[in-house]
Amino acid sequence: MRKKLVGSGMILGVLLLVSCSGGSNKTADVTYSKAEIESADSVIRYYDTALALLKNVVKEKEVNAVLGYMEQEGKAPSIPAIAPPAVSEKELSDLMNPGNCFNAETQQNLKQSFSGLFSARALFYTNFDQYLADIKAKKYVKAKKLVNRGYQFSTEMSEYKQNIFDILSPFTEKAQQVVLSGNPLKEQLMAMKKMTLDMQSITNLYSRKHNMDGVRIDLKVSELNHELEVAKKLPVVAGYDSETKSFQTFLGKVETFLKQVHQIREKAVFTEADYDMLSSAYETTII
Repeated sequence: MRKKLVGSGMILGVLLLVSCSGGSNKTADVTYSKAEIESADSVIRYYDTALALLKNVVKEKEVNAVLGYMEQEGKAPSIPAIAPPAVSEKELSDLMNPGNCFNAETQQNLKQSFSGLFSARALFYTNFDQYLADIKAKKYVKAKKLVNRGYQFSTEMSEYKQNIFDILSPFTEKAQQVVLSGNPLKEQLMAMKKMTLDMQSITNLYSRKHNMDGVRIDLKVSELNHELEVAKKLPVVAGYDSETKSFQTFLGKVETFLKQVHQIREKAVFTEADYDMLSSAYETTII
């Protein structure tokens, strides 16, 4: 069975080509059964689907734009109509049925987290529609009460999203150990995925305009710093100069991301400009 890995973008894709290159520096690795490989593939397919949906179903800039408009209590120019991003029936079915590649408890946790996410998202936009109706009817006192509800639902969306990241992360890591068995750059690829997941979590946690979770951000930053230092010490794999250069480029982008997080955390306050800068730094590691 052909082995594959959740993509971390162009750099990761370049490194993955090594598994098909027939290089001579094969490392001794564990032999996995067909069932184990199929289970690992299923975990990664589920993660791919979840990641794509989470990126599109909760758009932080859009959520913060709605909250920013509501904070103006009707004094800001009208905001363009916003419709919640659509989710296909197949995507929804796939996410709500994780499959036996996860244990029963994890399946239940994933179902509850996605169900909670979709519920919070629906309530967020319903609340905003009611706010617009109250403003139009000049019921400003009633509309003002809906602002805090908007904050509440946006925090719930972010929290469910982070829960899903945290649930899937260890399973994805174990699945990669299986599908990358025999790849001479296994350690580099594993390190890249760990760091990408942490950068993703940091960006998600920072996006909470009104309730930034500084403690959890700092914890993730500490983990990312540690992973970066470990990755820098990985031995160079002889015969893979181009792939090694790509890996070093990735590490440089992680360092840039960390520097920007440090600058932002010193301010201890959310700004749209800083969020855009952080998102851009993260995106450069996965494009």
